[in-house]
Amino acid sequence: MRPFVVPIFALSLGFCTSEPQKNPTRDPYSLETLIFLEEVLLDVWESSETREGAMSRLRYVCRTRDTDDGYLCYTWGLLEYHRGNYAESYTAFRKALEKNPNDSLYKNMMRISAEKSGNLPDLRAHSRDGEVLAVFTETQKLCKENKPPEFASFRFLAERGVLTKESMRRGVLADCFQRLSDGDKSTLQKEIRISSLSYKERLYADQMKSDPFSRIWDTASYHRGESAKEAVGASAGVVSVNSSLGTEGGTPTEPPAAKSGVPITDAWKKVKLASASGNESQGREGLRSFLSEIQSAKRKGKLEGQLALALERAAKLLLEQDPQYSKLRFLAKEL
Repeated sequence: MRPFVVPIFALSLGFCTSEPQKNPTRDPYSLETLIFLEEVLLDVWESSETREGAMSRLRYVCRTRDTDDGYLCYTWGLLEYHRGNYAESYTAFRKALEKNPNDSLYKNMMRISAEKSGNLPDLRAHSRDGEVLAVFTETQKLCKENKPPEFASFRFLAERGVLTKESMRRGVLADCFQRLSDGDKSTLQKEIRISSLSYKERLYADQMKSDPFSRIWDTASYHRGESAKEAVGASAGVVSVNSSLGTEGGTPTEPPAAKSGVPITDAWKKVKLASASGNESQGREGLRSFLSEIQSAKRKGKLEGQLALALERAAKLLLEQDPQYSKLRFLAKEL
């Protein structure tokens, strides 16, 4: 009987542990992480029998091996919130925020879950940001219930830069603000700042943040929908680029390219400008710089390597097939 003790013990551990068979990695875009999420979500929505096991696996990985951006904890929080388990969702969103403390979506979901689960006192004690979120939520709740507004709360939010003149005119606290005494409103008006927030810029920032290529490429012009003159890439920009070139003795001269701050993008801009003017030496120099930055990106990590390879293949296709790069076709052989 003794030889069977170890195998039986090992099997019992396998059945008792809540660790998933497919283990996600810290990389939110890794194949392992995506497969794990797919399996969990399919089990959650398949039946009540598979749901609890899937939630247990998701809860386990959130607490032990979440991704660097806290996305698995965030997913757990969303599922618990959908099920009406607000205390659990608050815990999950709080853990997600520990991984990614500047994520506005995580903050907002933690705030909403805190209100629904009665965890506003805990949120207030969580951090400086948590205190602001808690006071804002409590003030908003009083306003919705048509209860007398508290001047101290408004002043706190004004001092923290949450309130703006625009939000006091038509924001969620606007009606409540109007119910304050004239003296209190006058005091607050002196402390409330003029909003410098641009929702359009915030949208662009969120789009660029969620675009994996932003890790190694300047995606700003793409997400902003800028004209081809500013864009970097295919032939949609050939007319604008040519029209921006000056001439010197009948020879086109390139204006200095605005630097994006992203080395791979800046290197390819040189190739694009060289192609527009037919400057072969500048084209070679730009391509060498581009390939050097590509190799550097490949050494940064698995995801960066995959993205860099995609850019390298795209560059080869542009040089081989795009009309804008017809003057530098010979450079395709170097890719």
